Amino acid sequence: MKLPNISEIVGKYDALIIDLDGTILDSMSLWNRVDEEFLSKRGYSVTPEYTDFVKSVSIEEGAVYTKEQFSLEESPEEIMDEWNRMVFEAYKNSIRLKAGSFEYIKKAHEAGLKIACATALSYANAEAALSSNHILDLIDKLITLEDVGTGVNKSEPHIYLLTSDAIGIAPERCLVFEDIPVAIRGASSGGFRTCAVYDDIGCDHGKQWQEMVRTSDYCVEDWRTLT
Repeated sequence: MKLPNISEIVGKYDALIIDLDGTILDSMSLWNRVDEEFLSKRGYSVTPEYTDFVKSVSIEEGAVYTKEQFSLEESPEEIMDEWNRMVFEAYKNSIRLKAGSFEYIKKAHEAGLKIACATALSYANAEAALSSNHILDLIDKLITLEDVGTGVNKSEPHIYLLTSDAIGIAPERCLVFEDIPVAIRGASSGGFRTCAVYDDIGCDHGKQWQEMVRTSDYCVEDWRTLT
């Protein structure tokens, strides 16, 4: 079902819980570029399986996985340091919101809905991106996988449950926006209603989009159609 306008959301839900990468930030290609540059310097290539895993977990888990997967000499901390240097400047200076997403969130905020972000990004990168796009003031709560703890990713509902608890809204009164199938399933398993957001990389160049549409309560292919 196509995502309704804000006027139809109010009364049915009390909060929106929104992912960042690929959902409202046009940033998924950044992580692909970072992965490709990082691994190519060490003589390795990015595989679809690698991409699917690292985009659904925290940066700490991604670093541990990368070290183990490619038997790298660097520690997970050193891997994270290099990644962070590469991406922080991008989130701070060049990553932009998907067209139409700011307007939708602003209308939701003005209508009295709570707005929270639940992201696999580090807090520093998430805050930098939200601030540089002048949307941070509209966000009631920012929760990252760093807040949830190690060993947890978006295939499980923990980050969404923590977010709903932080804003004081029951899961069934929250609508979760995500751009990858595993996160849609994770949120649904926690009793949340979900909205699939199209991202070319997030849904494997469209190959997983129909699955996301089938398993979500709503879907949106382009934020601009809602404003």
